[in-house]
Amino acid sequence: MRINRKMKFKFVIVMCLLAGLTANSSAKLNPRQASLRDANVMTVDVVCSQDVKETDLNQQEIRENIVKQLEQAGIQILPINLWGTAPGRCRLKVLIKVYKPSDLKTFIYNLKVYFVQTVTLERIPEAKIDAVTWELAWLAHGSKDRLTEAVPKNLKIMTDNFIRDYHLANPLSSELSDTNTGNNVSVTAPQGQIRSGVAARYKYVSSKNSKVFHSPQCRSAKRIKPENLVGYNSKEEVIQAGKRPCKVCKP
Repeated sequence: MRINRKMKFKFVIVMCLLAGLTANSSAKLNPRQASLRDANVMTVDVVCSQDVKETDLNQQEIRENIVKQLEQAGIQILPINLWGTAPGRCRLKVLIKVYKPSDLKTFIYNLKVYFVQTVTLERIPEAKIDAVTWELAWLAHGSKDRLTEAVPKNLKIMTDNFIRDYHLANPLSSELSDTNTGNNVSVTAPQGQIRSGVAARYKYVSSKNSKVFHSPQCRSAKRIKPENLVGYNSKEEVIQAGKRPCKVCKP
């Protein structure tokens, strides 16, 4: 039985990707996972190549679906124009490239999901640069009709992988989020357990639906629903997120 060379190449690419997706979650965090620690606020930007216009893919709809997916996982998403206000200027970027070779009846598409943040150089602490600290790519091909279904589906898988690594780096966020994994048990846990975990991990807390931040012990903080809870480790972070201090607890 002869195997089409293109299909063989596609199979190798997919198997390599799946090998990365099934990494042991209990292992020690690798550098790209560790880079997601405390990245509680970010923006999402979807960029498409010119050839995407030849397909029926909807760029805005793709972005909205990814934002919803991240927010359900407990990650706060800011409007794109506020990317500079997020602590560490964290950005999740999605790149969609589509190619239509003239000698083929199929489209080749390349998907990339990557996380960018501002970092400092160890040898030059005062220097700050934007660096990609997490990324995942997907290469495949299909007909125009198939792309409409396959691209959003594959982007969801890639975003799920980002969320998984994010939760490995931020266990509390995993406990408080309402994800699609079905493993959410802490939302129904006693409020006291949730508050004690926040107090131990963060200096300040806020609701993602509020412009006010509190100390974890504040009575107003205790009324925040677990799925809306956001934590910060410094006043600089909360100020950059556009929050103002609570007038009661005066954090």
